[in-house]
Amino acid sequence: MSSLIIDNIEVFACKTDAPQITWARDMTPMFEANVIVKITTEDGYEGVGGVLVPTEHSYDHSLAEAMKNLFSEIFNKSIHDREKLTDHMLTRCVGLNPNAVSPIDIAMWDCFAKSLNLPMYKVLGAKRDFIQSYASTPLFETIAEYTDFIKEQLSQGFKTVKFHTWCDIQFYIKMIQEVCSAVPEMKYMIDCEQRYNKEDALRLGQKLDELNFVWFEAPFVDSDFESYKWLKDKIKTPVICAGNSILDPYLLKKAIDENVYDHLRVDTTYAGGITITKRIMEMAASHNFNVELQSWAFPLGQAANLHMMLSNENCDFFEQVVPFVDHEHGAKNFIRTDNDGNIYPTQDNGLGITLNWDQIHQDYYLHLKFDKNGLSRNTQ
Repeated sequence: MSSLIIDNIEVFACKTDAPQITWARDMTPMFEANVIVKITTEDGYEGVGGVLVPTEHSYDHSLAEAMKNLFSEIFNKSIHDREKLTDHMLTRCVGLNPNAVSPIDIAMWDCFAKSLNLPMYKVLGAKRDFIQSYASTPLFETIAEYTDFIKEQLSQGFKTVKFHTWCDIQFYIKMIQEVCSAVPEMKYMIDCEQRYNKEDALRLGQKLDELNFVWFEAPFVDSDFESYKWLKDKIKTPVICAGNSILDPYLLKKAIDENVYDHLRVDTTYAGGITITKRIMEMAASHNFNVELQSWAFPLGQAANLHMMLSNENCDFFEQVVPFVDHEHGAKNFIRTDNDGNIYPTQDNGLGITLNWDQIHQDYYLHLKFDKNGLSRNTQ
């Protein structure tokens, strides 16, 4: 058996061609960085992990800078001990934990799966080979644009769509009424980016009840347990959190115990990687709770979340960013929803994503490397 001793760790923070969208009226356009971790072992195995980092005004440097403080904690250690290494990294005095740990953990799991010549979901214990997908929309200025776009998604095989809009209650209600009437074959969800008060959330929730929405996502900040419980008692549409801030398994268990949300929501690339998300999903399953994973990401992040879904049964949907090409930076193969509205992994080993290193080396604005000679950095 290979020793899988880590002897080289790199981080590439890359500019991308993802459109600079906004998610609400009070936000400025986002710079979506593709931050990639590459781990190499003494015996020549490589593992990769990635995370999409959205920031306003400029590309983010903070996550890569936080990661560099973790390199020495895993250098010369074996990937066979990846879960212990992740637990150890999560206790370090490092900013942005667990976000900084997540892509490192994913890269270790990718390397381990490749050493076994298996796709990740089979290493984790495959429960299925595919999952239903929903189209996660960009934002449009007019109702006609939303209607035309959703008709296009229907023609491509999608059966479910999640709206992103401007978090404007008047526009929301008028838009969903007209779009649902125009395209009744589609099922719908909506994401409100944690920007509503109780009055507007209830007003919108009652309209979602009329239209039989699949779920109502992020009406309030995730930590506002009181408002979530209040809204859940007043509408029938399932209410779920955004999934970006409450990432600790113990806090998520408390949310289940207090009946705060109808489903949990996290992202493997933010919650601590495969190691921690696996525990969250198993904990939730033991309480008959779904974890509807977020996967607004570039290919490595999409793949990490998909493999988690395929190795657990308590998740019903994969989030597919559309148009596809907007979030396929840095890869040569991709995960795309098929004409039946389902999504499959590639059958390659590990995460199953082949990276385009020429593009990554061209697009990075920060590159960090740690090996026996210590830390080096490059910018361009």
